[in-house]
Amino acid sequence: MFKSISAIEFNRKFYSNESCYQYLMDRKWGKGFKCSFCGCEKSVKGRTYYYRRCKDCRYDESVTANTVFHGMKMPILKAFHMVFRLAAKKKGMSTTELGSEVGVQQKTAWLFKRKIQVVMKPDKINKLEGNVDVDETLLGFQTGRKDGGRSLENREGVFIASEILADGRTGNLGMEHIEDFKADTLKYALKDLVSETAFIRSDNYCSYRTIQRDMSNLKTDPSENGKGFEELHRQIMLFKNWLVGIHHKWSKKHLHAYLDEYVFRFNRRNRRPTIFHSIIIKMMHQVPHPYSVIKTLCAYST
Repeated sequence: MFKSISAIEFNRKFYSNESCYQYLMDRKWGKGFKCSFCGCEKSVKGRTYYYRRCKDCRYDESVTANTVFHGMKMPILKAFHMVFRLAAKKKGMSTTELGSEVGVQQKTAWLFKRKIQVVMKPDKINKLEGNVDVDETLLGFQTGRKDGGRSLENREGVFIASEILADGRTGNLGMEHIEDFKADTLKYALKDLVSETAFIRSDNYCSYRTIQRDMSNLKTDPSENGKGFEELHRQIMLFKNWLVGIHHKWSKKHLHAYLDEYVFRFNRRNRRPTIFHSIIIKMMHQVPHPYSVIKTLCAYST
C-alpha cells in the first residue's frame, strides 16, 4: 500500500503505465483471481500483462474492468497523477490547475475529478456520534434584503452537522444540499447524517422546535449571533472559503459533489498519507462512471 504525500516518493513508485497497472493488479488479484463471468478461480496470462484469462470460460478480463478506470482514453499514469494531486494537496485543486499540471484539457480533468468525487461520497452507515451541533447556511449571492433572511433566491441551502469533542474541537463533519428549511427537510437531513444515539444541539429556529417534538435527543439553544455555536460556525466559514478559494465557482447541480469532497478530506485530515490509497481502492470497487452516469447522479442529487 502506498502511504505518502511526498511527490518524490510518488514518482519513484509510479514512473510508468506498467507500474500503475501492477499496483491495480495487486489490489484486485493480490488475494486470488475470480472470473466475473463464471466465478472460476483459476487463470492464465491474458492478451497483455494487465489481463487475466479465465481457464474455464476463456474470458479475458482487464484489471480495470468493472472499475471507475474502465474505458479511460488517457494513460493510466496521468490518472494516477491526478488522484495523487487531489489526495496530497491539503485543500485539493481546481480542474484548470489540475489539467495544466498533468497535461490534459480542463474538460478531461473536470470529468475525471467528478468521477473521484463520486467515490468520495460518504456512506450512510457511519453517521455522526456523540455531541453533534447542527445548522444551515446559504451559498450564493445576497438578495438585497437588509436582514439577509433565509430566502433561496439565487442561493442554495446547505445543512451541516459537526461532532463536538470533549475539548471543544470538531470531530467529523456531515453536509447535505437542501432545497428549503422546512421541518421535514431538516429532519430527513438529520436522519441521513446523525446517529439516533447522538445528542443533537441546534439553534431556536422554528423548524427545529417542530422536529424536537419527535426527536427527544434534539435540544435547541439560543444562537446569540453565532456565539452559542462558535466552533460550528467556524467550520461553515472554512468551508465557504475553501469553495471559493479552490474552485472559484460552482453550480447547483454539482454542489453535492463539492460537499462530498470537502467532507471526505476533512474527516481524513489526520490520515492524509493514506487518502491516495483509499481513493484507488474505492475506484476499484465501483462500477464505471461515464459522463451519462455522472449526469444521472446529478439529476438524482438535485
